[in-house]
Amino acid sequence: MRRAAAIAVLAIAATAARAQNAGTPTSGTLPAADPAACTQFDWSLLREQAWFSAAGLPRVESGGTLASAMPAALLGLKPQAQVAPPVAPSREPKPGTYGGVLHVEAPLSPGAYQVTLSNPAWIDVSQDGRTTRPVSARTARTGCPMLAKSVRVQLGTAPITIVVSNAASDAIRIAVAPAE
Repeated sequence: MRRAAAIAVLAIAATAARAQNAGTPTSGTLPAADPAACTQFDWSLLREQAWFSAAGLPRVESGGTLASAMPAALLGLKPQAQVAPPVAPSREPKPGTYGGVLHVEAPLSPGAYQVTLSNPAWIDVSQDGRTTRPVSARTARTGCPMLAKSVRVQLGTAPITIVVSNAASDAIRIAVAPAE
């Protein structure tokens, strides 16, 4: 099983490298590829890595809604000063960074969900549009193509609002899915 996972990671890393070299749009500068780093997160993110490297990953502009058919997208961000999130970021955004808001349909069942990003940025999750849900766990690493950070939150069955802030570029890959 571990060998199969390592082979999958190498295949995904090769795909990401080919896409980057071919001029495929990416969400900013990806860190130097270290496929072994992709298996060093506190929980498996191979599912998210596959989504992020999929051909035809949809683009959703800030303020848009993530379709339930695909739990991942390339989120278009704006200069932080142009973002008016319904929930203030819990960490003060740095000057010159980017941010955005993503809406997600209500989960069918309550439980642990994870929000994963391709590049470093701050994540706040709300279900009432006023307060931030506490993060129950987080994991972050450098050196893995298209994966930088994932947080876990307990969610109910209300629509979700995700605020991304402190991103270095104007787009970021994001996935929202039940925790595995």
